[in-house]
Amino acid sequence: MTNLMKFSKISNFLLVLALLFSMTACSNTKKNQSAENFDNEDALEVQTIDGDQYIAIAVPLTGPYRDLGNSIVEGATIAVEEFNETAKQKIGTIIIDDGGLASEGLARADIVIAQKALGVIGHLNSEISIEAAKKYAKAGIPAISPASTHPKLTEISELKGFIYRTIGTDKQLGEVAAQVVSKDTSVKKVALLYNDRPYGISVASEFAKKLAELKTHELVLNQTIPVRTTNHKDTAQKVIQSGSELVFFIGEYNDAAYLLSSLKALNPKIKFLGSEGIFHEKFISIAGANAQGAYVIGSGITSPELAKAYKDRFGKNSSGYVSTSYKATKILLEAIQKNNFKNPAGIAKYLSTNPVFNANGDLKQPEFTVYQVKDSKFVAI
Repeated sequence: MTNLMKFSKISNFLLVLALLFSMTACSNTKKNQSAENFDNEDALEVQTIDGDQYIAIAVPLTGPYRDLGNSIVEGATIAVEEFNETAKQKIGTIIIDDGGLASEGLARADIVIAQKALGVIGHLNSEISIEAAKKYAKAGIPAISPASTHPKLTEISELKGFIYRTIGTDKQLGEVAAQVVSKDTSVKKVALLYNDRPYGISVASEFAKKLAELKTHELVLNQTIPVRTTNHKDTAQKVIQSGSELVFFIGEYNDAAYLLSSLKALNPKIKFLGSEGIFHEKFISIAGANAQGAYVIGSGITSPELAKAYKDRFGKNSSGYVSTSYKATKILLEAIQKNNFKNPAGIAKYLSTNPVFNANGDLKQPEFTVYQVKDSKFVAI
C-alpha cells in the first residue's frame, strides 16, 4: 500500500486537510515493520484511486491486523476493477487506514463523510465498525463489513438500513467451531484460548456454550492469552498440564502462529483449530512446519473464479477476508448502479431489498469453510 495522498476529483479538499492535520496519530513517517508483525506503527495517509464516483475501504493497514486489512482491500479491488470494465461511470476508492484502533477509525470516518463516499467497505474490528457505523448512518452512508462478527453491530436500532455484513456472527462462528470439535472422536479434552478483545471473548463464550450442549468433549482450560508477543511458553505449559489434546484458539494469525509453535515444542501431537482471524497465509509463513495439520475456519467460500482472479492479480493464494470483501463490494456496487451512482441514502434502500440479507443486515445463510494446512497451503476439507 503506497503512502501517497491523492484527492483529484474529490470535493472538500480543505476540510480533509484540516482533518488530517488534526489527527496527531497520523504521521507521514512509517516505522520499520519487524518480522513479528506486532509494531505500533503510525497510520498510513489516505490513498485514493481515481474514479467518477467513490466508495471508501476502511481497514487496518498498519499494526498487528494489517495483513487481514490488506486482504479486504485486495478483495474489494478485484470487485471494483471487474465492475469498472463495463460500468457507465467508473468507481474510485478512498482507502483509509484505521490502524485497528477505535480512536483512529472514528477520526477517519469523518474523512469518508466529508468526501461524500457512496458507501463503505469496512471496518475489520467489530468495536470500530460499531462506533464508525453510527457516524455513517447519521450521514446517510451505508456500510458493509466483510469481517466484523460481533452480534451487536446489526442489533442497534439507529443503524438499521445502513449497516450490513457479509460474514457470520460470533454466535455462528462459535457454534460451527464446537460442531467441528465434536466430530473429532480421537480426542476428549479441549483447551479454549482467546484474545481479550470483544471478538475473542464473544466467540469463546458461544463456543463453550455449544460444546457443553453437545456433551462430546470436556473443556479443561478456558482463558485469555497474552497478545502481541512471540513468547507463549507459559500458556503452552498450562495447556499441557491441563491434559488438553486439542486447542481452539480465537484471535489473529500472528498470535496463533507463535502460540502453536510453543505448543508443538511441548507436544508435537497436539491438535489445533483456529478461528477465521487466523485464516491468512502469514499464519503458515510464521509458524512454518508447526502449521502442518492445523485446522482453521475460514469466512465465506472462495469460488474457483475468484481464486484465479486473485492469483492473477496479486500473485498469491486467496486467504483472509478476500472472499467476504469481494462479496460485500459486489453487493454495494450493484446497489450503486441501481441507484444511478448517486444519493447514498437511496443506495442503502437498495441494499435493504437484497435477498441475501435479513431485516437486521446479517446474511441469511452465512458461509464458513474449514481448512487444513497441508504442505504449506490451506486445503478446504
